[in-house]
Amino acid sequence: PLTLLVTICLTSQLQAAPKPKKEVYIPMDYSTCGYHASETAIPDVPVCTYVAWQEGDCHMLIQQAIDHVGQQKPDKNGYRGTVLLGEGVFVISQPLRITSSGVVLRGTDKQKTILLKTGPDRGAAIYIEGTYVETEGVQLSVTDAKVTAGSTRLTLSSTKGLQKGSRINIIRPCTQEWIQDLKMDDFGGGLDYTGWKPTDIDITWDRTIIAINGNTITLDAPITTSLSKEYGGAYVVNASHTGEITECGIENLTIDTEWNNQNVKDEDHCWDGIFINNARDAWVRRVIFQHLAGSAVNLQKQTSRITVEDCIAQEPVSEIGGWRRQVFLTRGQQTLFQRCISRQGIHDFAAGYCAAGPNAFVQCE
Repeated sequence: PLTLLVTICLTSQLQAAPKPKKEVYIPMDYSTCGYHASETAIPDVPVCTYVAWQEGDCHMLIQQAIDHVGQQKPDKNGYRGTVLLGEGVFVISQPLRITSSGVVLRGTDKQKTILLKTGPDRGAAIYIEGTYVETEGVQLSVTDAKVTAGSTRLTLSSTKGLQKGSRINIIRPCTQEWIQDLKMDDFGGGLDYTGWKPTDIDITWDRTIIAINGNTITLDAPITTSLSKEYGGAYVVNASHTGEITECGIENLTIDTEWNNQNVKDEDHCWDGIFINNARDAWVRRVIFQHLAGSAVNLQKQTSRITVEDCIAQEPVSEIGGWRRQVFLTRGQQTLFQRCISRQGIHDFAAGYCAAGPNAFVQCE
């Protein structure tokens, strides 16, 4: 009887207690990752200039061809043309740089067209880089008390100056309250300067508005962490992308580096195959990477909607330690790596800490 009485009392109390508010879970949508949000196939851009193999240092020969194509008038899709390299081992003493939109570098055969980077510098063999322009403008606060990760809707203090099609930056600030609650303000040892500081780990999403309803905007891709007023919420500014380059690609060749074959941990040679920053809607495909110490493809924070596909990275040469062999690496957002293979890497498929995302690795090995 006593057991029955206790059971009845507990049941009564549980039924009377208010139900806790259920946390809303939104599955993350990765479908917008990749070149043009994976809504457009990667193009076969027509050849503008052909470069045949020649002995000696080919850096200037290829760079002049890239610069020549970069000066051509883009077509209606933004393509200027392709630099096609013939078969052979093209020795380059300095990195190649693509700094104009619409330029593609392609090999005739991915196994027979080889770029061999020489010299002791630890940079990349190829750079695709625009220029960064600081975003300025009126800050519009996100007024939602909380926004769940995966959401594509935000309510703002105002939508003045915004319209459908506007490209915006959404900034989630790294606040002192957030740092302290995570206990990341002091890493110990009496060295308080080692802890995180406000603004150290701000996250910035690059998004396009696809709809406006009152003060609520709908985004073309989700945010990837929750936003909470308790920790500073977030704010929106109109984004400036005047220095960004687009419609660039590297395809169908091998990138190799000269190294000291008497030292299997040699690091005085090329570290990265392809380094990309301040670029959008670009691609790397059908490229073989050999003997690098760092990354085959290194996508920096100011990259978005990049596709890297059907690439192989193998036989890295480096010490076994931190910052080495981060083979297919992204610090950007809406980037897609698919059907890529990494051999003897350490962090074979990696997103940099606090990469804005979403970023997808699909069918990689």
